[in-house]
Order: sequence, then C-alpha cells, then structure tokens
Amino acid sequence: MVIKQLSEITKEYYKNGLIDENFVMNAVTNTLGGETTKASKYDDIKNHIDFWWNSPRMGLLGVDVKGLNKNKRDDKSYDDTIHWLELQNVNGGDGWLKGKADYIAFKTMSKILFVKRNKLLEFAEKQIEGKDIVYETPKECYVPYQRKKWGREDIALKALNSDLEKLAQFCINYN
Repeated sequence: MVIKQLSEITKEYYKNGLIDENFVMNAVTNTLGGETTKASKYDDIKNHIDFWWNSPRMGLLGVDVKGLNKNKRDDKSYDDTIHWLELQNVNGGDGWLKGKADYIAFKTMSKILFVKRNKLLEFAEKQIEGKDIVYETPKECYVPYQRKKWGREDIALKALNSDLEKLAQFCINYN
C-alpha cells in the first residue's frame, strides 16, 4: 500500500515537473526571445539541466526548472512562500545546486525567478553553515534536512521565495 502511494506521488511530481518545464520554456521564448530546446536525458539527470536557452543577449544557457513546492510532502496544497533547495541527492551525490545549469528558474504563483545557480549554492551553504542536519521536516527555513528514516541520503533546505527574489538576476511576471 505505501509503495503504491509513493509510486503515485512520484508520477504526479514527474508529470507536474514536465508541465512546469514546458511552461517556463514557452514563457522564456515568448517574453525574452531566443530559442529553447529540451535537454537530453543525460543532461537532465547528470547535469541537472532541463532545457537549453539560446538567449539573444547571453548566448547558450542551461536552465533547471523548479515548480511550486509543499512545506511537507503530505501537505494538501503548495506553499508560494518557499522552495526546497537540494545540496545532496537521494543517493548521496551532488544535488541540483551543484549541477551544471547556469540558472535555476523558480516558478511561483505569479512569476518565474531566474537565479544564477552558483550564486544560489553559495547563498545556501552560507545559510546552513554550522547547523546540524535534522531528520524531521523543519518548520523553519535554512535548516539542513535529511530523510534518513526513509533510506535517503539527500540534504535539502527550505528557502524563502522573498530571498530568492532578491538573488534573482531577472524574472518573468505572468498572470
């Protein structure tokens, strides 16, 4: 029963992720110009790049898209005030913050924030410096969290969207 529920949740997240990626790709080409192309499966999995954007002003850029997040997986609704940042993936390898994307595109309810990945990584590491990892979902932001009890080796932290907006190089408003 639990395995079936996890499988359904994973499928839902994957489907939503593809919808968010297409939404951001279309928003980029329609608003900022240039061309976008879906990244290869290898670039998506290994380099954490969802699509390539040939920007008229900045050249070829890799973009990793992050859709709306929930505070906790079992929450019914999404929280437009936070995004989860991944330092380490579920297998203990580098998370998407340490990938090769030039930009992380965070989708909120009203805009898409484009944050330079390396700047975001530096920000995240500074926020958790000296803090112990917790194993229960923290209520607060900027607390390193690991799902050890689920057999996961990931390390993630919640960040405020208001902070991501301050870090953003540019954004696309929609709605």
